[in-house]
Amino acid sequence: MPEPSIPEYRVHVDQLRPGVFVRLEKTDWFSHPFLYSSFKINEEQQIEAIRLLGITEVICIPEKSEVLPGQPGENKRSSPSPDNPAEIMERLWSVKKERVAQLLEKRRRIAECEVRYADSVKTLLPITQRLLSGNPEALAEALAFVRKLTDSFLGDAESILHLMNVMPATEQVYSHSLNVTVLAMMLGKAAGLSSVDMDDLGMGALFHDIGKERIEKKLLKKRGTLTRPERDAIERHVLYGVDIMSGHAAFSAASLAVVAQHHENMDGSGYPEGRADKQITRLARMTAIANAYDFLSNHPDPAQVQTPYLALSLMFSQQKTLYDRESLALFIRCLGVYPPGTVVQLSNGTIGMVMSVNPESQLYPCVVIYDPQIPKREALIVDLAEDPDLKVEKSIRLAHLPQEILGYLSPRTRMTYYVDPEA
Repeated sequence: MPEPSIPEYRVHVDQLRPGVFVRLEKTDWFSHPFLYSSFKINEEQQIEAIRLLGITEVICIPEKSEVLPGQPGENKRSSPSPDNPAEIMERLWSVKKERVAQLLEKRRRIAECEVRYADSVKTLLPITQRLLSGNPEALAEALAFVRKLTDSFLGDAESILHLMNVMPATEQVYSHSLNVTVLAMMLGKAAGLSSVDMDDLGMGALFHDIGKERIEKKLLKKRGTLTRPERDAIERHVLYGVDIMSGHAAFSAASLAVVAQHHENMDGSGYPEGRADKQITRLARMTAIANAYDFLSNHPDPAQVQTPYLALSLMFSQQKTLYDRESLALFIRCLGVYPPGTVVQLSNGTIGMVMSVNPESQLYPCVVIYDPQIPKREALIVDLAEDPDLKVEKSIRLAHLPQEILGYLSPRTRMTYYVDPEA
């Protein structure tokens, strides 16, 4: 393995051999048959394809190479390639076209998922308003909504958690409720909850903050440090929520406990009753984790917003006494080491943003790739589970990204999630 301190350098195509990691220069992504402009050469046919493109020199990246290039002329062919040049290019283009077709299908599914998410957020507003007015039919509508999510999570298909587009500011309070519902039910599925418990969890999570409807909006939007009386006023949203939902006989006791206990902590430091450990119901403990994660990722004060990666790290390293240990570990396992919204660097040096996580392949998320050669609207989305040559090397703080990458990837100012049942 070459020393990582060797700088990148230009080499002639005749010096290439399998194991050398290269980057193509000044070559439009649509004009070559490789999926990436930076890649490790795995076979002689790839070298031949580079020649056939009329490329004479490439950039060698020693740090990512298994072997170094040979001496000038060492790998130059003295006779024509035993493979038909047309067949070489056709095979490589065929692989790329197949991957592009998969990409288009993935884009279609994400677009459908985003439409369902937007419709769901819009549905919550009238349901909540009717609940507040005491309309019993609203609760039945909410339960039907939650049962669709339960079916998605507990169906035969695998549930994929997708990062959605930013919601309008007027819908943010409802996107929080939906986020917490989706994240809590994701955790519930992983914990093996029954369909009845999933319904109770979903209903409790969906209306965990309904008591905030009785709190002055100006106070809820206040930035900076709150006074003790202001904190007390906001904390009363739990009691208001219990009061509101107690008026609906069809709202289960298990769901009501979620509303009442979602701010209780395992160490007894929470509110409103200072419950601890097993005094907090299992469903409330799950909701508390989802609620805390979404609050950190979508903090009302932009200066205090944490990236999804840092939010999980904070909860695990500094706040783990607040949460059920087993549920928190399971939650982290569901979201993966690099949860949706995390900007990462891949093993081929490219930068991307995690778009979705498959619970069965947490280390191999779906990533949208930054490539200035590809228009932003057609950005490559790579499923690392299907690409054994790629892996995530590290997460990157947004402050460390150049403006052109920030503009291309458009990291979310608000993290919103939805579930897509993927066969």
